[in-house]
Amino acid sequence: MALLLVGACAKPKEERARPVETLTAAPVSPAKSAALKAPERPQPPGAVLVRTDAGTFEAPSVRLIATFTEGAAPATLEVALSAQAEDGRHWAVLVPVEPMFPEKKHATARLTTKPLRVGMASAEVRTPSGSLLLANDGTVELEVTGREARGTVRTKEAGLSASFQGPLSIECMVPAAWLQQADGKESPGAPVPVAAPSAQASAVVPDEAQSTARCRDLKAHFR
Repeated sequence: MALLLVGACAKPKEERARPVETLTAAPVSPAKSAALKAPERPQPPGAVLVRTDAGTFEAPSVRLIATFTEGAAPATLEVALSAQAEDGRHWAVLVPVEPMFPEKKHATARLTTKPLRVGMASAEVRTPSGSLLLANDGTVELEVTGREARGTVRTKEAGLSASFQGPLSIECMVPAAWLQQADGKESPGAPVPVAAPSAQASAVVPDEAQSTARCRDLKAHFR
C-alpha cells in the first residue's frame, strides 16, 4: 500500500484531485471511466484470470472503488476490472453497486450501453487497433468472499461472456479536507497534499493510507 507522504516542505499535489462524478453521468464504455483511468495498486501479475470463449485475460485485481463526498451520505461504489490478453486485447467490466454491497457482498446487474446506475453494468472488448465491442444486453453477477472476488458476465456478443476470479483491492477517494483532518490528529501542524482552496469543495483525492475512519470502516468489511 502506498504511503501518504507528509512533511513541512510538502508541495500541494493538485493534479491528484479530480471532481466528484455521479453514476448517472457515467460513460457507457468501462475504459472511459475515471475509475479505470486511475492507477491500480501493485498486485502479483496475472492475479485475476478472466476466461472467455475467445481466450484468457489477466489483471492485477478486481477493484472496489469508493468515492465519498462531504456530509454523511454513503459512498458511491463501483466494481471495476480491466484485463489484458497476450495479443494486446483488453476486456473490461464496470458495475456500480449499492451502498449495502460491503455487507451483502453480492450484486447482479443488467448489461447496457446506456449511462450507468446501480443495477446496470457495461462490458467491452477492445482490440490493439482500437476497435470496440460493447455488450448490448445480458447480465453480470458478482460475489466477494473475504478479499477474493468472483464474477460471471453473460451476453450474446462473441468474446464478451466471461468468468473471473481473483483478489479484491479496496480504493478510497475522499474530500481533500478529510485528509487534513485525519493527518492533523496524528501529526499536528504537518501539511498534506490537497487540492487548491478553490477546488476543495468539489474535489476528491485518494486516501492511499486509509487514514480516514470511513475508509477504514469500508476495508474492515473485507478481511
